[in-house]
Amino acid sequence: MKNNSGAENVKRSNLAMIQAKWIDQALFEPAFINGTWLVHSVFQHSFNLQDPRQDQLICVSKQAARVPKGMILSADDYAALATGLVAGTTLLVQQRVIHFPHHRLSFQKAAKFTTTFPSGTVPFDRELFWSILQHVTEKTGIQEAVSQTISSNHPFYDAIDQLCTPSFKEQRQAVAYLVGRGVGLTPTGDDMLVGHLLARRVMGQEDTRLVAYLQRRLLTVNDLTTDVSKHYLLHALTGAFNQSALSLTRCTDSAAFYQVIKEILAIGHTSGADFLAGFARSINQFQNNRNEEFIWQNEWSSL
Repeated sequence: MKNNSGAENVKRSNLAMIQAKWIDQALFEPAFINGTWLVHSVFQHSFNLQDPRQDQLICVSKQAARVPKGMILSADDYAALATGLVAGTTLLVQQRVIHFPHHRLSFQKAAKFTTTFPSGTVPFDRELFWSILQHVTEKTGIQEAVSQTISSNHPFYDAIDQLCTPSFKEQRQAVAYLVGRGVGLTPTGDDMLVGHLLARRVMGQEDTRLVAYLQRRLLTVNDLTTDVSKHYLLHALTGAFNQSALSLTRCTDSAAFYQVIKEILAIGHTSGADFLAGFARSINQFQNNRNEEFIWQNEWSSL
C-alpha cells in the first residue's frame, strides 16, 4: 500500500497561514503543543474546539473578549476559518499550528493575556461600585435591571443568598436551582454563579467544599448545563475568569468602573448583566454577613 503521509504533509504545508492576535497564556502549556482536536460548535462570532478527551474547550473568536482558553483573530481571518467549518471536523495540531481544511492557524507568536485571578484578597471599592451600579439599567436574563440586584426578591437572588451562607445544605439547594437554569449558550443561573465565584475571591470567602461539590457535579452529571457554560464554570472554580471580569476587581475610580462595566455588559445577550448581578448580590451578601458577625461579637463582648 502506498504511503501518502509525505504528500499529506506537503499539502498541509501549502495551506495559507493565519496568525492568532491574542491568546490566553494557558494555551502555551505543553498539553496544547501537539495533538488532535475536534470542532465542537460553530457560531456567528466564535467557534469552539475540543481536545479528544472532551475535557477542554478552546474558544476561537473575532470578538475582543479575552476568555479562559481563548484565542482572538481578526474579523477577516475568523471568517476565512469559520466559513464551511462544521462540528465534528478533526483538526491536527503540530507545534502550536492548527491545520484546518483550507488554512493553518498559528498561535506560536500571539500576544498573551492572563485570565487567572491574583492570589490574596484584592482591595475592592464596594461603595463606589454600588453607586455606579444604581445607574446600570440594562436587563438581566430575568428581565430585571442590574440596578435592582441588591433589592430584588427574585428566586435567582434567593439562591445566590443561599450560596453565601456557610450551610452546605443550602449551598447544594442553590446549586441545584441555578446550574443550567435559563436560556442561551450560557444560562442566566450559570452566569450569576460565575459572578458569585469571583465575589468569593474578592471577599476572601473561598469555600473548598463548595468548589469540590460543584466540580464533581459538573464532571459527573450529564446534561447539567451546556458544554460552553460548563467550560466557564469549571474555569471559574479554579480562579480563571474573562479579563473584563478581572479588571472589574482592580478599578479604583468611576471612569474605570464605567468602562469595565460597559465591556462586561457587551458580553452575550444578557450574560454580562447576569454575571454582574451575581457578583454584586454576592458582594453585598458577604458584606452583610460580616456586619452581622461584627455586631454579634460586640454584643457578646459587652455581656
